[in-house]
Amino acid sequence: MGVIDADAWIGVDIGTTGTRAVVFDRSGRVLEAVSRTYPLLVPRPGWAAQAPATVHDATTEALAEAAGWARDHGRHVRAVGLSAILHSVLPVDAQGNALDDALIWADTRGDDEAKAIRASHDPHRLYLRTGGPVHPMYLPAKVRWWRANRPQTFARAALFAGIKDYVLGRWTGAAVTDRSTASGTGLFDLQAFDWADDLLAIAGIDRGRVPSLVEPTDVLDAPRSWLRSVGLPDDCLLVAGAGDGVLQTLGTGVASPGQFVAMVATSGAVRSVVDHPVTDGAQARTWCYYLAEGRWVAGAAINNAGIVLAWLRDQWAAIARATGGREPTLDEVTAWAAEVGPGAGGLLFLPYLAGERAPGWNARARGTIVGLSLAHDHRHLARATLEGVGYRMRTILEPMEEVAGNANEIRIAGGFIRSPLWMQVVASVLGRDLTLVDSPEASSLGAAILAMRATGDIESLEAAPRVGAIGTVTPDPRARAAYDDLYAQYRAIHAAMAPHWDAISAWQAARAEG
Repeated sequence: MGVIDADAWIGVDIGTTGTRAVVFDRSGRVLEAVSRTYPLLVPRPGWAAQAPATVHDATTEALAEAAGWARDHGRHVRAVGLSAILHSVLPVDAQGNALDDALIWADTRGDDEAKAIRASHDPHRLYLRTGGPVHPMYLPAKVRWWRANRPQTFARAALFAGIKDYVLGRWTGAAVTDRSTASGTGLFDLQAFDWADDLLAIAGIDRGRVPSLVEPTDVLDAPRSWLRSVGLPDDCLLVAGAGDGVLQTLGTGVASPGQFVAMVATSGAVRSVVDHPVTDGAQARTWCYYLAEGRWVAGAAINNAGIVLAWLRDQWAAIARATGGREPTLDEVTAWAAEVGPGAGGLLFLPYLAGERAPGWNARARGTIVGLSLAHDHRHLARATLEGVGYRMRTILEPMEEVAGNANEIRIAGGFIRSPLWMQVVASVLGRDLTLVDSPEASSLGAAILAMRATGDIESLEAAPRVGAIGTVTPDPRARAAYDDLYAQYRAIHAAMAPHWDAISAWQAARAEG
């Protein structure tokens, strides 16, 4: 029997409602996965935040459990790499303490500030420089929201940092952020490859109030006392890491021209790796963020994917609790959807429950159900939810092919790969074959690959562990025809509803404040 390689790497992925610490071997095989969950704070429409201390504690606990598993199984952890949600920000004081909740990608409370930025600056020029359109998801609007609405907190903040930066600061005492995360803030100039003073000024801050920049593969100075406290060996390296979207792209094996990844998780995205920053010109439907070592990821993203299915399940769960019934699982909700044919009996759901990103970038978009009749029931609502997300994915695949070239292969990732029905729906709506890959922990694997690069165990990102295909999901011809018809209706309904969203969201905000 051969000798077992006892080395291991841990990829930690700090997500929207939970964190995962995954132990990998040199081939990228998952040895152990540990998770912790935490609540998403949504006190009013358009708000979405995390409690920073809760996220830190959950992440630390997950890492410690994963490290303990590795130690108990004779594995030597050589390095830990981090992945985390992009576009998060929180104010911290000079001692690294959080002064408020962390506003995440789905938070749109800065929409008025984004409007003010668009009115006073050339939004197209800002998009070309930063790789992302002017939108409340990005940091300029969020930081300005603190300045306008919580001036004392704004004044006390020594630093505005992302959630991963905050966690790393608690672990190491360092105030740093990686260039991948920075490239998704709206404060980073893609060509200068640095924070931009004029962009920072738009947010009302300067360089002294953002973390120092490091490369995603840089090793941070982790105190030995901290390493020991979480059960890691004294020689284990702590690697800065990058944003979850770009690392998921890496972790699904997307590296060549014509390769795309379609991700449906809490949010959704279509992405491809490119060798230089690319943007969408005047339409600004796509974004572009840094990966590592001269690689960039072009993509388009939607806010409303798994978060909508979870919301729907939560409504039925609340009814079950109130009536003494059994709460349904997500699997049961998708099973209901399977009892209904393609098109959900003509029921269309525009699932804009958390505003929306690409292609329209309208933070005030709101959900719309069209075609509801007495003939519809809970099963049709479940089916229309899956299909509504499918239509959203089609609206971002189309501009992505214009920017990054035609997709020769579309790999899939995210929680929806656990649902054969949802994969089939998306394949049929897109009208494309989807490649299922052996990468259930893609973001964590991407973080572990950066860790392997930092330890010198791989010579380049191209030499990363290969992620193989394990199946293909093909469109259903009859469903595809139905979805083509309904997609045209979806686009028309979107155009008809768009003029009303400002008034509806303003009414909601006024009642929430009252």
